[in-house]
Amino acid sequence: MIKRLFLLFLALLLILPSYAVSDIQITPEHPKVGDIVTITGKANPNEEINCQAWFEVTPIISPPYYGYIMKDVEIPTTPNNFKVIAENVNDLSVYVKIGVWIPPKSATADTNGIAVVSQSNVPTGTYEIRIKGTIKDPSKPVKLKIIASTTIKADENGYFKYSYRANNIPEGTVVHLNIGGVSKDILIEGNTPTPQIIEENTTTNENTTSNQIINLDKEPPKIIILSPIQREFNQPNVTFDIVVEDNSPCFVAIYLNGEEIDYKIVNNHYTGTLYLKDGKNTLEILAEDKYGNKNKKIIYLTYYKTNDENSTNKGEINTTTNTSKSPENKANITKVKTAEEKNIIEGTIIKNIGKVAELIIQDGTEVSTKGDIQIKEIALPNITLTYYITPEDAEFKPPLTLKVKIKPSQNKEIKVLYYDSKLKSWKSIPYTVDGEGNIIIKIDRGGYYAIKENQIEIDKNTTNSPFTQLIGILKIIVSVVINLIKSLVF
Repeated sequence: MIKRLFLLFLALLLILPSYAVSDIQITPEHPKVGDIVTITGKANPNEEINCQAWFEVTPIISPPYYGYIMKDVEIPTTPNNFKVIAENVNDLSVYVKIGVWIPPKSATADTNGIAVVSQSNVPTGTYEIRIKGTIKDPSKPVKLKIIASTTIKADENGYFKYSYRANNIPEGTVVHLNIGGVSKDILIEGNTPTPQIIEENTTTNENTTSNQIINLDKEPPKIIILSPIQREFNQPNVTFDIVVEDNSPCFVAIYLNGEEIDYKIVNNHYTGTLYLKDGKNTLEILAEDKYGNKNKKIIYLTYYKTNDENSTNKGEINTTTNTSKSPENKANITKVKTAEEKNIIEGTIIKNIGKVAELIIQDGTEVSTKGDIQIKEIALPNITLTYYITPEDAEFKPPLTLKVKIKPSQNKEIKVLYYDSKLKSWKSIPYTVDGEGNIIIKIDRGGYYAIKENQIEIDKNTTNSPFTQLIGILKIIVSVVINLIKSLVF
């Protein structure tokens, strides 16, 4: 048996291509959109080397449709292969134009929502490719994986060289290369300025230039609940002390079970008494500054009615009663201690920056580092919106939800970028669009998030093309924009 396996292994070695690829160099090391990227290396003399490149993009989203455009796609000599894999879709159609439009290739997704269209030995030329289909689950992002491969040949000394122009490859796209079995990743950078550069240009002058931040209040007020600390009580009357902090005057409202209650103000402390009903109670604190930034925190307090008249101490929290007799109360105290140790957010928190952005933090969210979750808007040149979420680089489980209202435009594309502090570069991340046309971003870690709109060109000569059907169906996608990219193809 072992001998047969060994012979099979030797046969596979003879069948599979044997590459000796080494000394691969990619220049420039940090390519930007529009750069000519050159790949060099060494292999066996006159060796044919299989090269593959793939990357993921987020298409235009307008539930129930998605769409995507790639212009000036250069297909090299055969043999070659071009493949599109769509995730979270019902179907996939790929239209191709080389002088004229040719009939599309289409595929129906499998039960997992994955559809694949592939074409081998595509004739050499420059193509326009347009992709469309319907979304399987609008609450989840649609991903398009573009895969292209070809073969290059080393010279008589074993050296090989290949160049391509990274023209209009989306900023923040990670291109995964496999050259004769050697894997390399390239991050296509853009012109979005780094947060460090912007912070150096920060100014408090409202007449600042376009290359500097305008220092306005774009941060929601902070709400700190000093008391009550417990969440379960054997008395109906509980005192509260809530601190609200902000750089500008705030309006504060406190609600118990939907009814607004009175409070006293001493400096930024809001104090008073809660009169709990038997069972579960909802305490809601709302703080709004004069710029329209809001913070809302919702917690739940439970009152267990008892016949022990001596246990009631109005206006104060009884921190010792019933801890031994009430498993619920004892478990809750343990939970609070664990939450403090693990930095688990208690209560639902909704932070608004003006009327544009809303950050939703679920009850029980775990933060991997110490510190409160905060968000503020900052200004970056040539960027539509940028938000800084702290603690920076902290991981959030489950992810936070950032909802942003952006007026759609027919002639612009939208990209969502995250600043990777380790790579010191922006990376493209997926997003979804809800039923109201809001952009929904799942925030799984702290840091800088940017929403960027880019002007695109609409081909006026596509009136009679198959893609006109897509434009007609989506009404120019109505609430979104069209992503434009020149594909990376070897």
